[in-house]
Amino acid sequence: MRVTTVYLGGFGRSGSTLVERMLGAATGWVNIGELVDLARSVAPADERCGCGQAFSSCPFWTAVGETAFGGWTPQVLARLSGGQRAAARQRHLPGLLAGRSPSGPLAELRADYARIYRAAAEVSGASVVVDASKGPALGMALAGAPGVDLRVLNVVRDPRAVAWSWQRHVERPHATGGTEEMWRIAAHRSAAQWSALQLEMTAIATLGRVPSARLRYEDFVADPTAALVAATGALGVPLTAADLPVVEAGRTVLGPSHGLSGNPGRFSSGSVELRRDDRWTTQMPTRDRAVVTALTLPLLAAYGYSATTRATAATTTSDPHEARSTR
Repeated sequence: MRVTTVYLGGFGRSGSTLVERMLGAATGWVNIGELVDLARSVAPADERCGCGQAFSSCPFWTAVGETAFGGWTPQVLARLSGGQRAAARQRHLPGLLAGRSPSGPLAELRADYARIYRAAAEVSGASVVVDASKGPALGMALAGAPGVDLRVLNVVRDPRAVAWSWQRHVERPHATGGTEEMWRIAAHRSAAQWSALQLEMTAIATLGRVPSARLRYEDFVADPTAALVAATGALGVPLTAADLPVVEAGRTVLGPSHGLSGNPGRFSSGSVELRRDDRWTTQMPTRDRAVVTALTLPLLAAYGYSATTRATAATTTSDPHEARSTR
């Protein structure tokens, strides 16, 4: 069985959770969230799936594990996390782009991910799997997975909005034992990481021999349906407006998903807001904004972002990693 996988790549806090939720609700598509975290944090800590249940209790992930490996055994989890460290870290990207012969760990990692993708498709009845793991190196590593037709969608957002989001205190709702906060990143580090990851995504698009497309968060929230129709068409897995959830007055209705890891928006269901958040233009410290603008300036123009963007009241709404819902 050959399965098509759309891999969302880029930097965190770019609105990819809303994108994966919308794509996962499309006809014949299923969203599995940030699969990269399954073995390194979700299963070991028994974190909550997007459906709200602990990973070990989620019927979907239990079925996926049984179908792929006969269960999520400690041996399987150790092999997955070990393979990611040994063959799909950032330092491996140059070799992956050069098309070097796969090592044993890389071949094993590809085979394991192919099993998971096929199992997710089989259990859900979908033909396209959405993996929002984001890391460029992992995405490139999986391009050669047997029986996997990988497509890469780079989700990008204004780096100043991203940096502002990374500095905020946000509750981490994944854990089943107590309250935690999602980790934070200083503005200058966020800018550097955003630039590095975007350059890597560009390298994959130009050198990686993988069907690729880019989706700006700002275009997505302005017209979600049109943006996703255009992006999936560019990837060669076209969706029509009829395939996607209806969006009216900046809101859409989404059912529960089984996305792993990611931000709090993955737990939102019912009527979900899909509107642009530009609060960074008024709430982000001036010094931080200047630092991020300076460090990312070469790429701002390339992606259509102004160095002097200003918000309007109409575009100041909720942060995409805090998608609000009404049931």
